[in-house]
Amino acid sequence: RVGRPVKWICERGESFISDDHARDNVTEAALALDADGKFLALRAKTDANLGAFLSFRGAGPPVSNVGSLAGVYTTPALYVEVSGVLTNTNPTSPYRGAGRPEAAFIIEALVDMAARKPGIDPAELRRRNTIPADAMPYETGLTFTYDSGEFEKNMDMALEMSDYAGFEARRAAAAARGRLRGMGIS
Repeated sequence: RVGRPVKWICERGESFISDDHARDNVTEAALALDADGKFLALRAKTDANLGAFLSFRGAGPPVSNVGSLAGVYTTPALYVEVSGVLTNTNPTSPYRGAGRPEAAFIIEALVDMAARKPGIDPAELRRRNTIPADAMPYETGLTFTYDSGEFEKNMDMALEMSDYAGFEARRAAAAARGRLRGMGIS
C-alpha cells in the first residue's frame, strides 16, 4: 500500500517489556580448602528466574553452566543444585554464553575470596589447584572430561602479559592519585 518496504524498529522500552531477557540467577556457593590451600569441595545452589512462563530454550542456561562450575581445577567433590523459579517477569532465554559466564564468575570469585582469607596470592592458589597437563584426559566431577589443556601455562602467559608482578606498584600509584585499581585475571 505504501509502495516501498516497511521495517519495524521497536523502542528500547518496548523491548524491555516484550523480549526474552538473558538471565537472572541468585547463587549461593562455597569452596572448601585444606590447610595447604588445596580445594576439597565446591557447593553451589542456584535459583534461576525463568520468567512468567518458560520460553523455548529458557531452562537451558541455568543447567548448561553446571559443568563449567568445575573450572580448570582439581576439586574432588562437587555438589550443584539448580531450581527454576517462575516469577512475574519476562521469560529468559540463552543469550551469549548460555550460562557459562555465570559459572566462570562463580568459581573464580570463590577462588579470589578463598585466597584473601589466609592471604595467599590468588594466582598461587589457582596454581596449587589447576589441573596439570599430564593429568589429561581429566574428568571433572561435573559433566566435562577435558581431553587436553595446559591451564597453568595459559595462566602464566596471562600473568606475564598483564604484568601481574608490577600490579601492586600500579595500584599504589593509582591510590596516590585518588583512584582505585583492581586485577581481574582468572
